[in-house]
Amino acid sequence: MLTVYVPGPNGLLPYAPVPGTPVPPEAVWIDLYQPALAEVQRVEQALDLALPTREEMQEIEVSSRLYQEDGALFMTAVVLVQSDTEHPETTAVTFVLKGDHLVTVRHAEPKPFRQFITRASRHSALKRGDQVLNGLLEAVIERAADILERVTTRVDALSMEVFMRSGSAASGKAVSGKTVKEFRDFQEILSEVGKTGDVASRARESLMSIGRLLAFLGQGLPKQAKDPKAQVKVLWRDVQSLLDHANFVAGKITFLLDATLGMVNIEQNAIIKIFSVVSVVFLPPTLVASMYGMNFKIIPELEWTFGYPWALCLMVVSAVAPFLYFKRRGWL
Repeated sequence: MLTVYVPGPNGLLPYAPVPGTPVPPEAVWIDLYQPALAEVQRVEQALDLALPTREEMQEIEVSSRLYQEDGALFMTAVVLVQSDTEHPETTAVTFVLKGDHLVTVRHAEPKPFRQFITRASRHSALKRGDQVLNGLLEAVIERAADILERVTTRVDALSMEVFMRSGSAASGKAVSGKTVKEFRDFQEILSEVGKTGDVASRARESLMSIGRLLAFLGQGLPKQAKDPKAQVKVLWRDVQSLLDHANFVAGKITFLLDATLGMVNIEQNAIIKIFSVVSVVFLPPTLVASMYGMNFKIIPELEWTFGYPWALCLMVVSAVAPFLYFKRRGWL
């Protein structure tokens, strides 16, 4: 879909050009969303440039994502989409800046684009493509900041749940009004940690690509464009601070993952310890029972009136004695 935005009295005005008509020269922003081949060719003819294909947008080499050609700056960044769903994804978005025109090529609809379109319709200062580009990048960065903030809150909640659950298990008492059975299973917590880490890693990937884009954009803008360069520098600093925070969140998620796996091992060791103690406790009675179950002809206790009670008492004492010993040593 081809959408053209032109400056209006109160902001950018969108409209879809009639097929077969040229792109108007006063267009500030030309947005190609899942474009057809004919729409791409119309924009290429209007601006005299060659737009990258979807396959070329997926290239990971920096030289394929950031380059200058035909008097235009071609910049491809990774943007996070569907971060509020169970299946977050990243999509490549290409920004082409040529003169006062900005062309965006995308095959998904990131939330920052929708937010910026709403904001741009009320912003009358957007007269050039570089201003629109800076506004779009600012919206993407703000969205990444919101995602990292949500991830941080989620990680803190998961961390509290893991350690409160372990504290309840260790003390045998309710913690924060919950018993061990009322807490979620560690398998569910591990699944939640994995999903949270996936969102955080994708947000970090997006910020890294935007940081490289801003560095390239700052060098590619004309020297006389002081205001756009200053704004790009501010955005680049914001990205660097968010990357530092993303690295901190990634470290915290790794620690939480290790802590959760450690708690799982502790619970498994406690179960194995119980089985080991039970095996040791019942070993002596089994020995006594097997001894009196032998089929030898002469066993003195067989003719004894109290032989059966004696064997029972011997088995009980041989079971209780190891149990009391383990209890005294603090192994139970």
